[in-house]
Amino acid sequence: MNNPFKKILPKHKVSPVVKRNVLLDVKMLEKTFKIADKYVLKYPKTLTNFFIDSKDK
Repeated sequence: MNNPFKKILPKHKVSPVVKRNVLLDVKMLEKTFKIADKYVLKYPKTLTNFFIDSKDK
């Protein structure tokens, strides 16, 4: 993966706080997509069964 910060401002340094926040946001999006892929696309009945079973109890 290329460093997007060097493309935006090649001669300027990005604040470590901003860089950390952006990378954390990217990681959170990546995890969200993985969860969505697993439970919504690959196994769509998983969540439905979970909610139906929990209502029956």
